[in-house]
Amino acid sequence: MQGEALIHQVKEQLFQPETGLYLAPIRHHSPACAWAVRAMIRELKPARILIEAPHDLAHLIPHLLDPDTVPPVAIASLLDQKPGPRLAAYYPFCGHSPEWVALREGAAMGAELRFIDLGSDAKMSSGETDQNGPRALVQEQGFDSGDYVRALSARLGCRDGYELWDHLFETRLGENDWRGFLGDVGAYCAALRAATPEDEIAQGDDPQREAHMAACLRDALAEGTANGPVICVIGGFHAWPLLSPAKTAGKIKAGGKSDAASYLIRYGYKELDALMGYGAGLPQPAYYQALWDHAEARGAAPSWPELAHDLIAEFATQMRDAGYGVSVPAQVELLRSAETLARLRGRPGALRHDLFDGLTSSLLKGEASSADVWRERFTQFLRGHALGEVSDAAGQPPVVADARARARRHRFDVGDGQRRERSLDIRRKPGHLAASRFAHAMSLLETGFATRSGGPDFLNSVQTGLLFEHWEYAWSPRVEGQLIEAAVHGDTLPAACMGKLYAQRAALADDGRADDLPTLIALFKKGLLAGLGVRLTDFLDEISGAITRSADFPGTARTMLDLHAIETSRGPLSLPEGLAIEPVMQQAFARMIYLCDELPKMREEAIPPCLDALRLLSELLRGAAAEEFDTTLFDAALDRVSDADPAPELLGAITAIGVESGRKPDNALPELLDAQLRGSSPDLPSRLAGLRGVLAVSPSLLWTVSGVLECLDAFLNGLTDDEFLEVLPHLRLTLSALSPREADQVAEALTRRHGGTIGEFTAHHHDIDAQDAAAGALIDAALRKSVAADGLEDWIIGGRT
Repeated sequence: MQGEALIHQVKEQLFQPETGLYLAPIRHHSPACAWAVRAMIRELKPARILIEAPHDLAHLIPHLLDPDTVPPVAIASLLDQKPGPRLAAYYPFCGHSPEWVALREGAAMGAELRFIDLGSDAKMSSGETDQNGPRALVQEQGFDSGDYVRALSARLGCRDGYELWDHLFETRLGENDWRGFLGDVGAYCAALRAATPEDEIAQGDDPQREAHMAACLRDALAEGTANGPVICVIGGFHAWPLLSPAKTAGKIKAGGKSDAASYLIRYGYKELDALMGYGAGLPQPAYYQALWDHAEARGAAPSWPELAHDLIAEFATQMRDAGYGVSVPAQVELLRSAETLARLRGRPGALRHDLFDGLTSSLLKGEASSADVWRERFTQFLRGHALGEVSDAAGQPPVVADARARARRHRFDVGDGQRRERSLDIRRKPGHLAASRFAHAMSLLETGFATRSGGPDFLNSVQTGLLFEHWEYAWSPRVEGQLIEAAVHGDTLPAACMGKLYAQRAALADDGRADDLPTLIALFKKGLLAGLGVRLTDFLDEISGAITRSADFPGTARTMLDLHAIETSRGPLSLPEGLAIEPVMQQAFARMIYLCDELPKMREEAIPPCLDALRLLSELLRGAAAEEFDTTLFDAALDRVSDADPAPELLGAITAIGVESGRKPDNALPELLDAQLRGSSPDLPSRLAGLRGVLAVSPSLLWTVSGVLECLDAFLNGLTDDEFLEVLPHLRLTLSALSPREADQVAEALTRRHGGTIGEFTAHHHDIDAQDAAAGALIDAALRKSVAADGLEDWIIGGRT
């Protein structure tokens, strides 16, 4: 059908008194459309109201109508794919949604309420298979893009489809002539459809959806209209196929079973913002809610000057409270500019775009550096941060109610979607520690509720002695959606956390990593931080089993160290009574001793993590933990490794540990290094292996043990220039174990040996990398050879080499 004919047909056949069918074409979340739909329902007093929403969500209509349910809210649908990830999608409602108004008005007059779109499972399955994150069950094609929108926007002086819609329709909020308004919306949407290529429509799920909705309409009309007509609240894009429902539906059967589970949850304005990725509706929904509330209070069309004044006054108040003052003259100029622009554009008052333009021309005064900041502040103000409320009887998974109750109990503000900061004194205040465990539990479930921004990092053992944890948190629809997904693990937060841990444990097994001790310990720590306490007993048994089977020396050693740190912790990781970790720690120690005998067989690339583990073990067993473990077993194991002709790097490390602990005489270290550095290996860099082992476990031995530095100095002095250049990159890598201060100490000791002073070498510091240093050394060597060949050494270099 040609575009013009389609437009006329839609406008003429939207309302069919002879059949009892009345179509209400709308734009989702439009206040003007909601006003017209309400007027239509009040006048026609329909027997049935059909709404474009997935039919399998209809069981939640009573909860949507509950007086305790306050928008914005959404219905969350979850679909398990086999195989594949779980899919999540949302169908939102706000106070100015035509669908919300239709439900409330229809219920008030006793109309039967039905949802008629394809099931949420079908709509999710038909989406992009690689789409990340939750999907929208509400979509609007063509309202804000396409040739028709661009051409009409250019003709009317609008910048985009959002401004065009406001200019044409939101300015008519409060009109009594719902027939004329909805007829114009229908014609506009018909034009959008006519400008959309048919193959583009056919490639999506619109044909299937429209056939299903038409079948629902057909069945509703067949039930009779003696008690009132049938009203269908439908996205305007779909109006044309529904003018003749029997024809469009064909033999399609309405309804059907759905594989998705659905729940009513709180929703937020940020998630409803069309500029934040939402697939329908209008930008900055708090602005349109203010528009709706203003018209509602008047019971008529808005007083546009009064509305603009109230918005700017509230914005200025919020900015002042946040420390960003907006002077009264600036507010007056903003309003004057916005209203002048609105009149020039043929509008009854300042709309959203006019207010932004007024902000730019008056408040910013062309200051590009601050323009983006102030526009972003105004954008956030008009977007809003409200969260709705859901009736307690709505059938939410218990885990959501449990999490919200715990959040309130621990004094987290979940009344809106604002992001807040909170500092917790986790060592001295039990209430703060409990709040920390709640935040960690929500993090374990990946809800996005709280993010640790500072303080001790117990998972990575960083700054664990700090007193305060710092968190940023915000309750949002995503939080509730993630909690609903977590409901498969349990009905309370602790149960869901335990279920999550075991799911991750099972995933490790599926990946062939059932005995991955570092990951298992990390999961155990997460459970402790989340306050799971004695519930972790079985999980600790899993760790015990993995230790028994472990063939990984550094992993087992680190497990023992982690278990000891937990066992001695007095902070958030402190053990509850009844969780016996000490036997598992001793088991890890015994397994580590057993695996020491495998060290001489280690491949070269596997040695560095073993050295680090040996260093940490030595520090622990020579310190406060000496009485907790049988250190003679560790000493004997190291002696066995030494006697088994291990790699030079291992031998150097073990010798250093023996010297540092006093079990071996100091001269054992220089004797070993001297033998290795003077060795017969033609590969000079390999002679540094023993020194690398020493520095890996105790760098200070290089200058605190007599003879060690002398060995290194003698080795370097015995090298030719070419040999030194060969060794230099490896020497730099070996000495990288030293801190800058330690490197200065070594340099000072070496220069003193040669009658120099440290100032000669440290007066100037240059940031050069190893590659540049090596290249410079080659150039220096080449230059020296050239000078020597020309007999100029005494004159240029002064006889020094």
